[in-house]
Amino acid sequence: MPIKYKLALWTTSLILILFIVYTIAQYNAVTQWMMNSQKDSMRRTAAEIIGYFSEQEEPLDKEGLEESRGFLQRFVQNNQLLRLLDPAGREVMILTRELPSEWVPVQTAESESIVSLRHGQDRLMVVRAPINTTSFKGTLELAANLENEDAMKDRLRSLMLELGALGIIFSTIGGLVVAWRLLKPLNRMASAMNDIKRTGVSGRVRYRNNGDEISRLSSIFNEMMEELERSFNRQRQFIEDASHEIRTPIAIIEGHMKLLKRWGKNNPAIQEESIAAVIEEIVRLRQLTNQLLDLSGDLHHPAEEISDPIDPSNVVMELIQNYRLLYPHFTIVSDLKEGKRIRIDEHRLHQVLIILLDNAVRYSSQNPVLRISLQVVGENIHISVEDKGIGIHKKDIPYIFDRFFRVDKGRGRKEGGNGLGLSIAKKITEKYGGEIRIISEMGIGTTVTLIFPHA
Repeated sequence: MPIKYKLALWTTSLILILFIVYTIAQYNAVTQWMMNSQKDSMRRTAAEIIGYFSEQEEPLDKEGLEESRGFLQRFVQNNQLLRLLDPAGREVMILTRELPSEWVPVQTAESESIVSLRHGQDRLMVVRAPINTTSFKGTLELAANLENEDAMKDRLRSLMLELGALGIIFSTIGGLVVAWRLLKPLNRMASAMNDIKRTGVSGRVRYRNNGDEISRLSSIFNEMMEELERSFNRQRQFIEDASHEIRTPIAIIEGHMKLLKRWGKNNPAIQEESIAAVIEEIVRLRQLTNQLLDLSGDLHHPAEEISDPIDPSNVVMELIQNYRLLYPHFTIVSDLKEGKRIRIDEHRLHQVLIILLDNAVRYSSQNPVLRISLQVVGENIHISVEDKGIGIHKKDIPYIFDRFFRVDKGRGRKEGGNGLGLSIAKKITEKYGGEIRIISEMGIGTTVTLIFPHA
């Protein structure tokens, strides 16, 4: 069953239950009020009749009672009966209007009482009260047929049933309208999802931001679709860039193999050149493959617990010595705070620092000066690699950690790398609870800082 009809059914059922409870309570209250009013009226009438007899100073004989008949007749309304009994229970006087006396059994009373009787389909209310005065001693019986009250109750019951039927109809219509209004944004969202299914992730849900749950849901859905679109675009760009990076060495290998097949069979120089080029491209492919595996493999999972923290200064000093041997024309200055410890796998820290140092060397050929520092800042350890190279333009810094992004797109692959190093460095650093920051100015240089919590 659609939610629209469920909401309408629930709304109608709730209104119906409330209406039934209210109607029953109201019906009982009205009928009880009617019965109490009738009882009070008959009690007052009985009290007035007894008061009349109390005012008589002489005992009333049969003639005196007959003289009182006219006065007592005023107390008898339609569908009522007034009867006087002597102490023996014999009828002394009967006054009635459309209520047969045989419907009311004769009974004396020692105290006032009110009882309800039935005679066929009719209900009767009988008040019996003792009369103990100078003028008369006996029992007063005052009875009333409740057919008017019963008719009123029947009319009230019919009216409530009719109003209940109308309430059900209007509550059903109202429930459908309310459900339609509430579900309209959800229907728009469903339509947007179908459009997205047909046309792609660029579709969005139109909504009015009125602060309710549905508008918030629509906003979250749009934000999710924007993030999904960005993710798809990054994935597409990654595939395109990876394909380009892989296609180039494959094309070089293919070209040299064709060269060997055509001209190099008997030419040792061509053989040497082509074999060297092929080996170089194979090495490049292997490095690219390893870097791609790093990006898509275990770097996405949380770091395993490192039982023994390491002193990063040992790794930094080892790398400084190696790079001084590899690049003797570079001036490498160090400022290391020894004895501090961080939680990271030593191999991973070595890998990150090599990425940073390679970038620093690659872009500092005109001013070969590097500075490596390890300092304590608050509760953190900062490891910085600073160069005096060409620097990074401000507009490029937000994208510096994107895969395959290269600052100087005019550089060749040999000079500029494949643009994966900083992405790997960032993921490794974050995997071990660290952070990587870059500060750079064009023509002045770049400082890359790794920040790890003190172990």
